[in-house]
Amino acid sequence: MSTPEQDTPDWLRDVQEADAAQGRLHRASEEIADRRALAIARGVEEAGRGGRDTVAARLGYRVGAIDKALARARGAARPGFLPYDLNDRLFTMEITEVTPLTAGQWRALHWLIRSLVVDATWLHDPAGLLADEVEDAELDDVDTGALAEAVRSWTRVQTIAVLEALRQDVDLTTLPTRP
Repeated sequence: MSTPEQDTPDWLRDVQEADAAQGRLHRASEEIADRRALAIARGVEEAGRGGRDTVAARLGYRVGAIDKALARARGAARPGFLPYDLNDRLFTMEITEVTPLTAGQWRALHWLIRSLVVDATWLHDPAGLLADEVEDAELDDVDTGALAEAVRSWTRVQTIAVLEALRQDVDLTTLPTRP
């Protein structure tokens, strides 16, 4: 089996790593903006009547900026608002329940998905599409039929979680492994 370094150009790996980092940065930025807006809303509430003007003056902002923060805080604080890291936590939980693979199968799957183009068409049957890719691949020292069968047993969310984890270069030893 070839290594990812041999088959995946450096520029493609760099772009994939940058995309993953940018996604994590965006999620963190959204969380920080929500926390800031909620803090401003608390300040306005604590200041009481004329709180918008008081907080704006204290921060050196325009009242319009305070109004935008208050609008964001209303959205962030509403019941049922999903936490920024919900997908990450969901994916982490789902991965623990996938059919365990051998260490060699995880390495082969990691190598394979580095070159896949996953788009919206994968939403309907990601396990089936990934299993088809496994069967079509030439993977040394890996029974592609057995690996494809294991992949097909995964749910939609489990498959997307595995794809995301392997794209982000998760430590393969943390994945469900069997001897």
